[in-house]
Amino acid sequence: MNKKTLLPIILLIFSFIIIGCGNSAADTVIIGTIYTSEADQKMVSAVAIKDGVYKYVGDEEGVKEFIGDNTEVINLESGMAMPSFFEAHAHAELGGIGKLYQVELYDGKSMKDYEEIVSNFVAEHEGLKILRGSGWGNGYTPKNGPTKDVLDRISTEIPIVLTSQDYHSIWVNSKAMEIAGVDANTPDVEGGVIERDPVTKEPTGTFREKAQDLILTKLPDYSIEEYKNGILAYQDEALSYGVTSIFNPLLNMNTDGKNLFSALNELDKSGDLKLTYFSGYQVLAENDPISNLNVIADLKKQANGNKFKLTTVKLFADGVVEGKTAYLLDDYASDPGFRSVGLWEQDAMNEVCLKAEELGLQIHIHSIGDAAARLSVNALEHVQKNTGATNKRHAITHLQVVNKDDIKRMGELNIVAVANPYWFFKEDGYYYELELPYLGEERASKEYPMKDLFDAGCVVSLASDYPVTVPPRPLDGIQIGATRMNLEGEADSLLGADQIVSVEQMMDCATINGAYQNFAEDTLGSIKVGKKADFIILDKNILEIAPTDITKTKVLKTYIDGKLVYQAA
Repeated sequence: MNKKTLLPIILLIFSFIIIGCGNSAADTVIIGTIYTSEADQKMVSAVAIKDGVYKYVGDEEGVKEFIGDNTEVINLESGMAMPSFFEAHAHAELGGIGKLYQVELYDGKSMKDYEEIVSNFVAEHEGLKILRGSGWGNGYTPKNGPTKDVLDRISTEIPIVLTSQDYHSIWVNSKAMEIAGVDANTPDVEGGVIERDPVTKEPTGTFREKAQDLILTKLPDYSIEEYKNGILAYQDEALSYGVTSIFNPLLNMNTDGKNLFSALNELDKSGDLKLTYFSGYQVLAENDPISNLNVIADLKKQANGNKFKLTTVKLFADGVVEGKTAYLLDDYASDPGFRSVGLWEQDAMNEVCLKAEELGLQIHIHSIGDAAARLSVNALEHVQKNTGATNKRHAITHLQVVNKDDIKRMGELNIVAVANPYWFFKEDGYYYELELPYLGEERASKEYPMKDLFDAGCVVSLASDYPVTVPPRPLDGIQIGATRMNLEGEADSLLGADQIVSVEQMMDCATINGAYQNFAEDTLGSIKVGKKADFIILDKNILEIAPTDITKTKVLKTYIDGKLVYQAA
């Protein structure tokens, strides 16, 4: 071969070498304290990111080969990086819409406070045709709920409909009942409670569980644009907390869900939806549930599927303790002979869960009382026995009161426990006012098991149930789960010291376990070569500070696909 022939070959090989070296350079390299949420390599000191994906995870020496002329190198002199948070159960649009279009009552601690907040809102918003709101607490209202006369003092011209903080009751004025055609002759609702005057039987203004639909079904749904605005408002807030993925269990809460579904699809198609958004759709026992499962299966195919995915059927096994609608194995301490009822018969729940499995839908069940938990575990056990499927990631959420035998069964059946650690303490307005008198000390003191769930082998994820929890800040949930005290760390707020788990376990609940719940652990939830580079930078290493100080930690930056989407001011 002569020199003239050899020279082009040498130049070609050299060009490949140059191109190869250029391609190996990362877009971003992070050096410092990095928590991965990966079981076999929890802590590393360096990562490299290229085209939105982790290309290297290891030590500082090994990352050097990924640093090129155009690589952004982030040196963490303090604080830490970790996977971004996965919100395992939240009603994103409700919280966002509440901020934009409703009166919020979360700061109120008495009926006087609530009346003042609503009065001020009406005075500041002339021309209202209807007033909706949320956030009142049962612990700060009369025994049988707040009454219409308080709201009638504010207005009898427009309907006022205010949802409780737990979203299981509404408080309305006379105009709302008039529009809905509800009066003393309205029959009781199975699976619901109409609070009534004991003498006249006239509804007093509080409607619980399924009785809420008497009013809510008469209200207009929010428009697609309003839902979009609410979702984007939540998204901005979530990114500031380090949340980049979410499971929203109720696309059709109080409506058919069409406008919300369309809003999410449109935001996904336009690229405005930054959050990875898994969703569920509710079916009710009394509303032809099998046919509705087919509707969900069809909607699942219509979901855009980039960021927005419909994956799940949502069931309610019962209500809530504070409304005495939680389904208990033993009597309410305050009401001998009364245990409430489940919202499903066992055979019907079994049938619906089995059909959902056949349609490729995950199952997500609301359970507060221990009888509801047993009903739910029985149904999911029925599915496994009839299909042989052992890894479908079906989930039970809330789990306020659970029998230890059923916790053991949850582990054996690989049921995901979607926990709400934000509530794991003796909370003002709840514990002493409602939970202790309704459940009695024995059950109330053992509310919200957590360590028992881990010990049973359950995968446990972290959820806020926003806007039940405000603000839905995962760092707060991590702290409370690791202390079982309020955010102030007050000793007298301690609930169930034997259920405390480690900060590291809570971090995994908030990251990889949420991804696992949604069959997304191959791409989300941890820092691993090949996964999407969704991560956050914190100003403190929360593994080294006192657990009671985690809430003081600041999210400095949030990244999705390796791109900065939030930066603290």
